[in-house]
Amino acid sequence: MKTCLQAALYATFVAALSVGASPTDKFSDAAERGGDQTEFDDAVAAQPKLLRVSGKFDGSGRIVFRRDAVRYVHKHWGRPRAVLFDGEPWTKLDRTPAPWRDFGDRLDLSKAWIVQRQGRDAIALEHTPDGFDLYICDSPNGAADYAVTLAVPRRP
Repeated sequence: MKTCLQAALYATFVAALSVGASPTDKFSDAAERGGDQTEFDDAVAAQPKLLRVSGKFDGSGRIVFRRDAVRYVHKHWGRPRAVLFDGEPWTKLDRTPAPWRDFGDRLDLSKAWIVQRQGRDAIALEHTPDGFDLYICDSPNGAADYAVTLAVPRRP
């Protein structure tokens, strides 16, 4: 049920964007007319953080997400190259990327989900007691480009 609700909310969000509207338009209008600023702030805060991770992967590994840290754990074949984390280069995969330090502790990792994935093999998310793990597995020979967009709700 939860997954169906998330999919329906995402479809509504995408449909609103495709017609040029924003999910917060009605709140923006209210704020411009002198309406309740708190209502507008609540609507903006309710939007999940969209986080994109991309790179060239050859083999398998996982990205471990915790409130205070993110790191890549390598398993097989070549290490990832040209990795971008939220639009910024992530060259030291054993260290937390800079963008995560800005917002990681303000997100509810227990409710993260994959919004979009691109790649020729598997990308999966598994919730853990401390956050979640993002698995990227490229089994065919040679490296390939992978990209995943995650939605992570903000903590109340």
